[in-house]
Amino acid sequence: MEFPTTGTRCSWKECKQLDFLPFQCDHCKLEFCKEHFHAISHSCTQFVDNVTTNTDKLTSYNCSQNSCNQTSVIEMPCVVCKKHFCLAHRYHGCLELSEREKSQEMKKWNKPKEDFAEAKAAVDQTIKEKLKKSKNSAMAIKVQLMKLKGNSTGSQGIPTVDRRYFLVHYPANTKNVGTSKGAFVSISWTMGKTIDSISDLLGIPNSNNVSTSMKLRMFHHETGLVVSEKMDVPLADLFNNKDLIDGQSIILEYCNDHKLDPSVYLSKTF
Repeated sequence: MEFPTTGTRCSWKECKQLDFLPFQCDHCKLEFCKEHFHAISHSCTQFVDNVTTNTDKLTSYNCSQNSCNQTSVIEMPCVVCKKHFCLAHRYHGCLELSEREKSQEMKKWNKPKEDFAEAKAAVDQTIKEKLKKSKNSAMAIKVQLMKLKGNSTGSQGIPTVDRRYFLVHYPANTKNVGTSKGAFVSISWTMGKTIDSISDLLGIPNSNNVSTSMKLRMFHHETGLVVSEKMDVPLADLFNNKDLIDGQSIILEYCNDHKLDPSVYLSKTF
């Protein structure tokens, strides 16, 4: 061998390989080759002794579950009973709810569902009633329109196709309060011209051209809401937007508010 004195032989008795860069064991301090420098590779007695010594100093925790022999160097106490349990028995009954507690939890979880179901049922019933009322109202207006076409007054110069009919209720402070009569107007007119025409046809005093007087305005008989705040709005727009329906009941009243009490204007004749 060219360098017989260079390097160190592995201390493992079954190896003795000459290694130019030997490793030293951290436990027995002997030098070994790269194959045997691990404590386990050369059965290091110092390593075994250290493990044995350290193990004796460790505290072992026995599982509190009956018939379980599992131990652990890490304590895992139950948050309720404070006893140590192994992973297999960490759910040992302390965290389980009683029947009463289960019932209370179930009620708590079911309450939002019950509230939702109750609210939904109420909304569904309201929608159903409104749809029924809407259908009944639409049918009533159709019947009323048929009657109005045979019992209404209006300008004969209005083409039949342009005529729109209303059952008009008189203002409250007139001798005809509680009385209603049919009138037809032209869909090509504005709201202002419609009110002027109806008031002339039915003999209702109208001072809308006087700036200081109370304005004569058109209201829905069913809700008491004003049909339009603007006098220059085309009647065609109101019909297209379903703000007015051919054959419906309206109220002419001296009022600057947007709503009035429709119960005052009950029909006596038609």
